[in-house]
Amino acid sequence: MLLGFIFLIGIVSFWVWYSVPKEINQAFEGIFYGVGNKSNQLNKEVAITIKGKLYRKIFNQDRFKGTIDIKGELPKNIIIDKKEVEVVFIENGSSLSIGDSPYGFFYINKDLSELTIIVYELLESGSDNATYEWDPKGGLLISGPATNRKEALNISNKLIEDLLKPLE
Repeated sequence: MLLGFIFLIGIVSFWVWYSVPKEINQAFEGIFYGVGNKSNQLNKEVAITIKGKLYRKIFNQDRFKGTIDIKGELPKNIIIDKKEVEVVFIENGSSLSIGDSPYGFFYINKDLSELTIIVYELLESGSDNATYEWDPKGGLLISGPATNRKEALNISNKLIEDLLKPLE
């Protein structure tokens, strides 16, 4: 009886500890770069800051709620601001939308120490809706922590290995 009570207290304590939101405040350097036919067009250093809370769930998908800010020389059609985002972890990757329009797909490891953002590019904009696309034969990505394109590419290939063949 006492052993069962101690076991129950242990399970409840673990559940409470596990599910209490964890404060995340990370900053690291990254690279904004192209792949495929855009591999030589763009290789810019960026500063990536992730602030918010990580909500772990035992019987559901983990979530991050907070801001992801990227500073650096970004093309004018790429807008990343400090709007709050919610990232739902799906195995080793997650999707990210900012506002009403998709920005791209966001892949991050569970401890939020490595990330890759597949950046959608605006193809056409209309008054009612816009069309965005990403192509592995000529697309843009942001990855970090990385100090050069090779490191950034290694992180991208590691985080999205189940979805795409290796990027070049």
